[in-house]
Amino acid sequence: MRKTLKTISLILFSALFLIGVADNADAKRKKKKIPKKPKYVGAAKCNGSCHDPYYQAWVNSPHGKTFDILKPGERADAKKKAKLDPEKDYTADPQCLRCHTTGYRQRGGFKPAGSKNKKGKDTSTKIDPEEPSKEQVGCEMCHSAAGGGQFRVVMKNTKGDFKKAETEKYGQRWDYENVCTRCHNHPKSPHGDGKLDYAKAVATVHPTEKYFNEDNADQNIVKDGKVKDRAKEKAKSEEKDLRIEDWKFKKGKLKFAKGTRPYSSKKKKFYYKK
Repeated sequence: MRKTLKTISLILFSALFLIGVADNADAKRKKKKIPKKPKYVGAAKCNGSCHDPYYQAWVNSPHGKTFDILKPGERADAKKKAKLDPEKDYTADPQCLRCHTTGYRQRGGFKPAGSKNKKGKDTSTKIDPEEPSKEQVGCEMCHSAAGGGQFRVVMKNTKGDFKKAETEKYGQRWDYENVCTRCHNHPKSPHGDGKLDYAKAVATVHPTEKYFNEDNADQNIVKDGKVKDRAKEKAKSEEKDLRIEDWKFKKGKLKFAKGTRPYSSKKKKFYYKK
């Protein structure tokens, strides 16, 4: 009898040990490796299990429809005011794509129809009308300096329990009011004819309340204790604004002006306004 009990105990111990090892292995597998370089991944990556209500609110906001405005006949009055032809197709115009899409002319960013690599392969961004992403002004245009491919992994690995410095070092920016000048009222914008009302504008970008339900209630970052704790922290980019890119056109292509980038992925260094 004693021998039988000993055998059963060993079997149970072995089973529990194996379960523990398996759980640890699963935990390690679930933690993704942070990419070596930042890149734009698109707003659709924020949809689903992470920020679904915020994505849905964005889709129905002005930022979620910026590419559509470039189509012929759309927003005719605004185009006339900017001395643009309201019947012209601007969906491949580099002057417009810089501020009407996500990450244009940057690693992983939007590429218009007709884009090809050196081998002639089509590299243009695939557009899904049911799930807008890089073709509109997405999350990364406001929240990142060079694309959210890296700090998005930090957010997922920590399940949202991260410090500002942990994501900022990968290019997340916290100078939100300043970042609006990336496009709104930028000297190169044909629409730069006034000062943006930041408080009013933010209210139209994140009207999330009506998009919460029983299935995604746990994604409410405003009510999340982690976010409240993070609000007490002070990120470097909150204390001093990051630079805003300038650009020029060469042979019909947009080129970022030297010395105007806010972040160097090669040097892993931020550049602030003087």
